[in-house]
Amino acid sequence: MRLVVSGGLSAAALVLLLSGCVAPAPEPITEPTPVVGLLTCDDLAPEGLVAGAMTGADGVAPEPVPAIRPNDTFAAVQLAAAGGLECSWRVGEAPTTIYDGAGAGGFAYLTLEVLPNAAEQWQPAWAGDSPSDDILEVGGIEASTAVGESGWQLTAPVAESWVAMRLSAPGLGTTGTRYDGLAPDEVLARLGALAEASFANLQQASSAQLAWPGAELRQGDAVCNGGLDPQGIGMALSETYTEVEVQDPTASAPRSFQDAVGAAARSYACDYLTDTTRGPHIAVVYGAGELFECSVSPTSRRPSKSSTSRPCRATPSVMPRSSRS
Repeated sequence: MRLVVSGGLSAAALVLLLSGCVAPAPEPITEPTPVVGLLTCDDLAPEGLVAGAMTGADGVAPEPVPAIRPNDTFAAVQLAAAGGLECSWRVGEAPTTIYDGAGAGGFAYLTLEVLPNAAEQWQPAWAGDSPSDDILEVGGIEASTAVGESGWQLTAPVAESWVAMRLSAPGLGTTGTRYDGLAPDEVLARLGALAEASFANLQQASSAQLAWPGAELRQGDAVCNGGLDPQGIGMALSETYTEVEVQDPTASAPRSFQDAVGAAARSYACDYLTDTTRGPHIAVVYGAGELFECSVSPTSRRPSKSSTSRPCRATPSVMPRSSRS
C-alpha cells in the first residue's frame, strides 16, 4: 500500500507590460525565523498537528497534554541516555489501572522519537511478527507504516536520524477506542501531516541542534554481577537461580527502533532461571539515573528553547525493569 502526503504549493508568474504605468512595489517577503539552539518538541510537533493526529471519530479536536505511556517509561530512559529526543502526549484521563481507557471516551498516547546518527541502521515498522510492507510517502521520504492492536506506527530515516511515531489506545480491535469508525488510512494520513512538519525541521537542522545531552554510558561488557548477581537476586526473591542469560543489543544489528535505541544506550538485560522455570527479567541502563525524572515528569523532560541541557534530575544510577512489557 502506498499513500502520498504532499504539502507542496504550485506557483504561477504573470508579467504585465503596461505602457505609461508603473508597477506597484512588491510586498516585502518575510522569511521564516530559523530555529536556533537544540531542536525541541515544539519545533518538531506543532500543537495543531498533534491535536489533529489525535482527534477521534467524533471530529472534536482534543487538547493533548505532555505525558508518557506507563509501559514506555523504561524506553524513554533508554532514548534519553542515548542522546535522543522523545516527545509524548496523551488525550483523555490518565489511566489509574491497566484496565482503564477502553471505549470511545478512553485515552490515547502519541509518541514521536528521534535517534540521531542512526539513519543507516533504519528498519521498517513491524506488523505483528514480521516487517511491514506498507509505505506512506511523507514530503518526499518513504516512511514505513503498520496498523494493528498496538496502534498506528510510522518510521523513517530522516537526514542522519531514525524517527519513529506511534499512536496507541487501549481496546484497539477488541473493546473499542475513540478512533472506532475512522479508516486506518485516515489516521495514518493525519500522522503523515505531523510527520511532514517534523521531517522538514529535522532535515534543516544542523548536527549541533540534534546534540541532545545523553548519559555517560557503560564502557565494559554486559555482565550480570554485583547488584545483578543471581545469588543476590535469588535471596531477595526467596528463590534459587541456577543460570542467568544476558541480552546485549550491541551484539547484533538492530531489527527495530527499540533495538537501535538499546544499543545506542548500551543497555542490557538479565534473565534469571531456575532448574524448571524462568524468573525475573531485569533491564539496566548504567549512568542514566539522573534522566529518570525525564520519563516520569513529562513537562520537565521536554527541553526548552533556552536550555542547553536536560533540566530533570533524580538519584538512581541503575534503572531496572522487572517485567517483560
